[in-house]
Amino acid sequence: MTTLPPTEVDPEGFGEDFTSGPEETRRGLDRVPAALSERLDLTEVLSDVRRPSQAVVARVKDREARHGDPAVPLVMKWYHRAFAPDPEVRRVLSGDLGGHVVRVLEHGSADGHPYELLPSYGETTLAQYHARRPGALPAPLVRTVVAHLHEALCAAHEQDVVHRDVTPDNIVVRTQNEDRLDLVLVDFGAAVHTGADEDSPRRRDWKGKPLYLAPEASTHRQSVTPAADWWSVGMVVAELAAGRHPIDFRGDEEVLAEIATHDPELPLVTDPRLLMLCHGLLTRAPEHRWGADQVARWLAGDSPPVAPRTTGAAPEDLPPRSATEPFAFLGREVASTEELARRLDLQWRAADELLRSRRGRERLVAWLGQFAAGPGRSPEDTEELNALRGLLAQPPDPPTTLRLLNWMGPLLPASWHGVPLDTLGIAELERDAVRGDDRSRELVAALVRHRLLHLLSARPGGEGLDAVQRRWEHYRESWREATADLFVRGGPSDRRAAARSLNRTGDLDARLLRLAREPEGMSGLLLRRTAWDRRGGGAPPPWYRALRTDHENPLRLLAALLLSGLARQEADARREELRVAELERLFAQELDARSEFLRRLDRPPALGWALLGATMATAPWTFVIGLADLLGRADQREVVLAWMLALPAAAAVFALELWIAVYIGPHTYHPARSLAGLVIRTGERPARAARSRGRRSEAVGAAVLIALGALGLWAVARAPWVWPAGTVAALMVWTVRRWWEWRRHARDARGTRARRRSAPVAAPGPPVAPTRRNR
Repeated sequence: MTTLPPTEVDPEGFGEDFTSGPEETRRGLDRVPAALSERLDLTEVLSDVRRPSQAVVARVKDREARHGDPAVPLVMKWYHRAFAPDPEVRRVLSGDLGGHVVRVLEHGSADGHPYELLPSYGETTLAQYHARRPGALPAPLVRTVVAHLHEALCAAHEQDVVHRDVTPDNIVVRTQNEDRLDLVLVDFGAAVHTGADEDSPRRRDWKGKPLYLAPEASTHRQSVTPAADWWSVGMVVAELAAGRHPIDFRGDEEVLAEIATHDPELPLVTDPRLLMLCHGLLTRAPEHRWGADQVARWLAGDSPPVAPRTTGAAPEDLPPRSATEPFAFLGREVASTEELARRLDLQWRAADELLRSRRGRERLVAWLGQFAAGPGRSPEDTEELNALRGLLAQPPDPPTTLRLLNWMGPLLPASWHGVPLDTLGIAELERDAVRGDDRSRELVAALVRHRLLHLLSARPGGEGLDAVQRRWEHYRESWREATADLFVRGGPSDRRAAARSLNRTGDLDARLLRLAREPEGMSGLLLRRTAWDRRGGGAPPPWYRALRTDHENPLRLLAALLLSGLARQEADARREELRVAELERLFAQELDARSEFLRRLDRPPALGWALLGATMATAPWTFVIGLADLLGRADQREVVLAWMLALPAAAAVFALELWIAVYIGPHTYHPARSLAGLVIRTGERPARAARSRGRRSEAVGAAVLIALGALGLWAVARAPWVWPAGTVAALMVWTVRRWWEWRRHARDARGTRARRRSAPVAAPGPPVAPTRRNR
């Protein structure tokens, strides 16, 4: 059941003061009537009753379970006896009119006033459903609305019941999904039973909401026919299909006059079939307006004929309008404050020129004086107008201008410079500002500088803008704090680009404004828009993940959105770096494998060189020791000692040389680090000196030969064991040195390869023109 209060009724005539109506005699408007309290338990009060014409609406549970499961709530409506619903309508609704018409389960009198018990169809009206989804609804969804309303109205009209108040507030969304709704038409408090035996339609007191009333129903005494309900359906369809109501006025007098004198303009209805339906239902002449048969044909895919559009005059008994002097603005005479406020807001440049001009302000102040003591104006309104007229002695600032527009058009939608500031309008403003639209950025800057949202919160569509203003200011103050950790450590690699992205004031304020308007919805949207696309490859940077994981702080989610481009660049660079490192690893692995293969192939030659070197080092021992033994010059004990040392010394030489050959390996062992290479290099030097021409070279070669000969003679004559002992000692020292140097060399080579693999990959820069040096 809808949670809104029932339709307000003016039994004394439209436009008069309502305070002269009947006295409120219901007691306890915030609880169940005393006569029903023993049976019904109050769950929730759904209405805010301020006038006797409004029904008390509450959700209750029936302990006696007369109408089903006692756990299932019902809706109770308790009327004032002076505004009781038509008894014939109640009788009809007690029957079964189908699934799209509310059913009266029980009715009676409680504490002297009538009540009804109705099923609870849900808590969401079509108006609330549309408000949560700003903009034009999809055509299939609107067609579902038309189909359900067609079924509901056909069932009611067949029983001679005219609803008289078909509006989005009185249509409950029972169930909903992405592409289909289940609707129920409720609130028949204004409905009448016309009777099938009458030749002419009844004329009743004025009821209903002006924005949805048919021209013939907008008179002081309404003409009640089913055609009026079909006009209301047309207005509902036009609002859903266009995303906004086709009539800009909100004052009752202006709305009724506009409907009575002009055909509704539908430039925002773009679907051809829906536009045809709107033209058929919004035909001002009731005899040419579409009804149940034409709508049924339209639903079946047919195209019934549509009457030509007309612009006839208002009915004779339209409520008289107050006579006021018009105000000339941009070549048009404006008689109402609401219309002038709308034009000043839309034509804001001309309005600025008017308010900057002293003559223009004086003319406006004089014209506003007509409304200082107008009917329906409270003392507070008069006091505000007098204050504004005093402020217009000087060119007003934006807050003063907005206060003036609020006074002149309090029922106009919340907007500034023609831009609506409801949920959809702020979303469009943010989109245009992000795209670089200068006008949108200027408007956002004005909202920041002058704090205008507080003043717009009292206008329709501006509910909650004062809280939005406070939230917006908090977001702007907390922005730097929310993103400060990005520039401490572990943040984006390109700090300058990140700072530019986070401090673009032109569109950042617009983004924060939308975030302040829709904190929950925008948080979900930001989570979806900042989700990392794994198809692009690479993992998100750690700082980006840290921003997204803080779901409780929408500012960090917004920062993640602003920095998503940099995060993707870093991820791509890291992925390229890893790709290059992997290629280098595979290349090094291939080189290692090939090197190991070649080492295995070259190991026998290396071992052969080791054996050759060891043989070349040990062969002279036999000659020297044998010569010493033959000549008898050396002591026999020295000779025996030499022969005893020869065998283990030879084994030691062969073992040391073979081990170092295996440890160092082929390619690098011989000739630079092998014993054979050392012997060859040592023999090359005196040979080279001997072969060279010149007395100095010959002298050096002769000296070397004499020294070697003297050493050999000394060893033969004195100590032949010196040769094996000295060779082993020298080879051991040199082997240790070779092992240490090769180990250090291998360690340095591994470090060089690791540094090359871990070095960051430089981004390719622009080609450099060759200079003389690099040419």
